[in-house]
Amino acid sequence: MLTRPLLSQGAADATSKGSAPSGEAKIPPHLGVTQGLAGRRLSLPSRGPPRSTSAAQDGSLLGQPWYAGNCDRLAVERALLRFQKDGAYTVRPSSGPHRCQPLTLAVLLRGRVFNIPIRQLEGGGHYALGREGKSHEELFPSVAAMVQHYAKHPLPLVDRHSGGRELTCLLFPTKP
Repeated sequence: MLTRPLLSQGAADATSKGSAPSGEAKIPPHLGVTQGLAGRRLSLPSRGPPRSTSAAQDGSLLGQPWYAGNCDRLAVERALLRFQKDGAYTVRPSSGPHRCQPLTLAVLLRGRVFNIPIRQLEGGGHYALGREGKSHEELFPSVAAMVQHYAKHPLPLVDRHSGGRELTCLLFPTKP
């Protein structure tokens, strides 16, 4: 794990429930995207989770008990809520076709599911948890290393509505 300071300050802690990624990413052709007038991209509704990001295709994820490579957000949230144990978690493909946020960590705490984006940093060599803009963030060489770290060290979960902050470790790998 590495820690690096970021130049931008003042963004909200990204480990909050939900994620609203910003910026434009290249959209894979399988998601039904067409090229519009003047070179603009027009997106059509997708029929399932994205499947062609390099992080999602990483062979090291496929055999993990916490990786749900073919599940969408709703299926993962239902499975975690059925499991009913704080610290239950799943890594799934992100809902949107965002190259820099290919995966999402879903964690159950006190009957609520927190969806935290997993960012693949430029160059693809490291991963970070949450949105960009934090003054300090922990970097990991792989998603598996990130999961192992937070299995032993508390993960801060921030309620984006109330600003309340709670901690939990990743305790129970869960697959829908």
